[in-house]
Amino acid sequence: MSEAGKSLLVTRPFPGGQKTVAGLMALGHRPMAVPLFSKRILPLDMPSPFQITATIFTSANSVRALSRDDIEIGHQLLPCFTVGDTTAQAATHAGFTNLLSAKGDVKELIALIEKMELTGNYFYPCAIDRKPDLEDHFRDTGVNIQPNPAYEMIPIKDLPPPVVTQLKQGEIDGVLIYSARAATQFANLCAKHNIEIGDLPFYCLSPSIWATLEAEGAKNGFVAKAPNENTLFELLD
Repeated sequence: MSEAGKSLLVTRPFPGGQKTVAGLMALGHRPMAVPLFSKRILPLDMPSPFQITATIFTSANSVRALSRDDIEIGHQLLPCFTVGDTTAQAATHAGFTNLLSAKGDVKELIALIEKMELTGNYFYPCAIDRKPDLEDHFRDTGVNIQPNPAYEMIPIKDLPPPVVTQLKQGEIDGVLIYSARAATQFANLCAKHNIEIGDLPFYCLSPSIWATLEAEGAKNGFVAKAPNENTLFELLD
């Protein structure tokens, strides 16, 4: 790495992307925020805490999508399952106190729910576009997970012209990718401008993200050893 650090594209949506940019700048890098999606909050009717056994959050976005006025003390006291530490922090900030957190992976979240053996209705605010792993796994069991779409991630239509120019001129040292959907979106936008991604370094939060990029023609990928940003940043050294 040069003294000026790496020139990096941060594709994480706001507000998380702003935190990522600040963290990279503190490490001496030159990050550029290029959020591939914007968030739109959807109308959502919160169930009564007396009608549910627990709440499930699979992203910090799902926590932030809830209206603070609709969250009752009863919701905050019920068991709250989260996919990882970042989501758990967001849930804590929203007042949820009975947290049960996995380590950043949906499979581990499923195992945690199974371990607790809490049957009944689970409140699951989520993105409208998502993999149905949770509800499919627990279908026809005593764990009734009903997805409640709380927000939608809307893809941007194009990359900013200065970013296109830098990509074509080989001036980008790496791209940080945070989801498989973002990987597909970035590859599609590059193809729109005939940008070759084969030799572009990608820093991925999980193996599934890198597998998506490989399928799109990427050849230079680095995968975090755990699905959190601290281990992702370690790849940049």
